[in-house]
Amino acid sequence: MLIKLAILLTHPVQYFAPVFRELAQQPNLQLKVFFGCNHGVIPREDPNFGVVFQWDCQPTEGFENEFLSDNYLEDLKGLTGIRLAAKAFTAINRYQPDAVLIFAYSPTFITATTLLLCLAGHKLMLRADTTDEALSRSYIKDKIRQLFLSFYYRQFTHFFPIGTDSINHYLRMGVDKSRMTLAHYAIDTEFFQKQVNFWLPQRETLRANAGIGEQDHVLIYCGKMFPPKNPLIIPDALENLSPVEKEKIWFLAVGDGELREEFERRIKVQLGEKAIFVGFKNQSELGQYYAMADTLILPSRSGETWGLVVNEALQFGLRVIVSNKVGCAKELITDIKHGGIFSCSNFLELAKMISCEIMQTKSKLRELKSFTNSSKLATNVYVQLIT
Repeated sequence: MLIKLAILLTHPVQYFAPVFRELAQQPNLQLKVFFGCNHGVIPREDPNFGVVFQWDCQPTEGFENEFLSDNYLEDLKGLTGIRLAAKAFTAINRYQPDAVLIFAYSPTFITATTLLLCLAGHKLMLRADTTDEALSRSYIKDKIRQLFLSFYYRQFTHFFPIGTDSINHYLRMGVDKSRMTLAHYAIDTEFFQKQVNFWLPQRETLRANAGIGEQDHVLIYCGKMFPPKNPLIIPDALENLSPVEKEKIWFLAVGDGELREEFERRIKVQLGEKAIFVGFKNQSELGQYYAMADTLILPSRSGETWGLVVNEALQFGLRVIVSNKVGCAKELITDIKHGGIFSCSNFLELAKMISCEIMQTKSKLRELKSFTNSSKLATNVYVQLIT
């Protein structure tokens, strides 16, 4: 029996594309993905990176899809989002799916489309990386959110939480655990393994060309440089290291954003020319920087429901220091050999962890951690419920 599945999400996301390709190959499944806009597919400025970019990993190839608008990502909010929801509802209704898998509960475009589909009697399932840990809210805002989501979640037949924090969120909102199936947020490990195989053998050459000594320790930050990611806690931590410790450290920053100028200036006050800022890099360019590094720091203070750079770094054999607001911490930093977790506001705690990292032996630094290929794992999870 052929099952028709529609998937709704705001825009193409490079990490989801392998899952959609795998689903499209299932013999008993017909798939069509509906995107609210084409953000990331055509050159366009990202509001948080602050640079014009487009993904270089073909995030819409290998599966049937439809763009519902060429609007900016920000346009999916408010009244424009409601107008686009009517268009999405019409398109999905025309497709006549047996089930609709919806990614996230916001912005307005997603919320309104969901409610319209529910009124029309469609079978709805939710895959959202929602948690109660990523953002702090006042008591009143939390209660309003709880009332809305408790109602909203009743429109779905099944849920795909991404981890422990996500499961706890759904339980708090009244969703029975029997209606959940864990679908970890993960990277396309086959794609990154090619980079591991290509770049890791060149590690010493890459480091030598940059002037990095054999015994030096390279910290890496990879991501958007804006307040929710909390990058400025890193120079605060470095300031509290001893001169001897600073002599051993290099800092590599990959990314861009509104805090880049201040971030770079303050890191260079601590490390001078041993701070290398390379700007925004696309997925296919990341491997060489992970290969040069020893420890990833992800210090987010809000909005980090998972933190996929942690998956990437671990696949390259890096150790990882993350804040307690990073969603994947409970799943991936399960052993001291993988790294550590610090309070997102405690720069002294971060400084202590950095100091400990400097003492790690080289044998530990390259202990590769393997992950189940996310596309195949997620495909099996979704197919079992859909078919």
